[in-house]
Amino acid sequence: MQCLECGSAVANLDNSHLLRCCSLTLQEYAIRHHLPLDLLIDQELLNRTDNPEDYPRPKAYPSEQARAIYRGLKWGGLLQKEEAFTIVPGEIRRLDMLLWNLQWLSEYGFLFRQEYRYAEETHRVVAVNRLKVPAAYLALSADAHLSPVPPPDFLLSLAVLVAHIGELQAGYLFLQLPGRAAGETIMAEACRHGIEFRELDAADQSDGLLLRTLTRSDTQHLLALIKDDLMGIPCAMERFDRKTPEMTVSKELIFDAAHFITDHPAKCSNLHGGRYLLHVKVRDRIDPVTGCVVDYGYLKRVANRRVIDRFDHHNLNYATSELAWRSSTEMLCVFIWEQLIEYLPGLVELQLYETTQSWCNYSGPTLEAFQQSGSDSLLSHFVDGKLGASQLRDLIREKPPTLEIIAKSQP
Repeated sequence: MQCLECGSAVANLDNSHLLRCCSLTLQEYAIRHHLPLDLLIDQELLNRTDNPEDYPRPKAYPSEQARAIYRGLKWGGLLQKEEAFTIVPGEIRRLDMLLWNLQWLSEYGFLFRQEYRYAEETHRVVAVNRLKVPAAYLALSADAHLSPVPPPDFLLSLAVLVAHIGELQAGYLFLQLPGRAAGETIMAEACRHGIEFRELDAADQSDGLLLRTLTRSDTQHLLALIKDDLMGIPCAMERFDRKTPEMTVSKELIFDAAHFITDHPAKCSNLHGGRYLLHVKVRDRIDPVTGCVVDYGYLKRVANRRVIDRFDHHNLNYATSELAWRSSTEMLCVFIWEQLIEYLPGLVELQLYETTQSWCNYSGPTLEAFQQSGSDSLLSHFVDGKLGASQLRDLIREKPPTLEIIAKSQP
């Protein structure tokens, strides 16, 4: 086999050769030369088992740097159990970030592994990159943490968390956390540094927590606070400051609902129903790590929870007070926008079809403008506390009966 990097003939093309030849791993080589791993992998490398005895013993007392990085990864749910091992998964696009973790996590006994498996569901060989350590080693390190040492640097732990799982949408930072306890710790500590988060009810795990910076200013303040640490982590800052193309993505969703239009002079005053077709459009830059503007799965989950589950197979007039008077397509769009903008700050347009011949397009306020102005007054007429306060109501208010005093005549 000929190496396409150095041109030499080799019996087996593997990491041992490639890392000496061009500093690439076998998976990177396959991607660069658009070759399937099936053609490159020696069969002996497939599905190999790892022996815990091959791992170096951890340090008795990991350094503060190592402990801070460990804590940030743990917050993000990146310490995962797999048989007798604990792993930190990595992405080939950010391999250097994984190796940056390794230089500190080696104090716990972690080693880098690029493992190759035949995936039956895809019928091809796949590679997975991870840091691995025998789980028993971490139990020893946990005992060491009981010693009287100060807690690790919060800002470094936060930087590690943001570098690994932070997502920027229209200037707002999102953190999808697997555990509520970690999220509450982060919110409390960040608040002490003048940074506020908002919890959103769209976590991808039942016991997880989705956090979003409250304002754009909070995002800027947070990134400025941890910028020095982020600059030291390979591939971290590009996710937040690299200029990439902007584009609009759209998700189509369908729900069936009934409604009626109060006081309508024609047939729409009668209860009727149909199939609504909703296009949710989000515009932003391409995330250089994911290659996407926004994850379609997240977009669908948010739209289902906030809109579809509320309206599908319901009467729109009775589904929410904002639409009880007017469940028109136009009013429905205003309401849907307010349900989604907190979760999708890059939202630029809603397109809602009531029939194939009747639809409307709506572009509402940005999240920043919505936070300042609140809900549109169009939706609040019948829930306004001032409703009924007019003195004109006296004209139709039934007056209580009065007693007429009749003077007794003298004899």
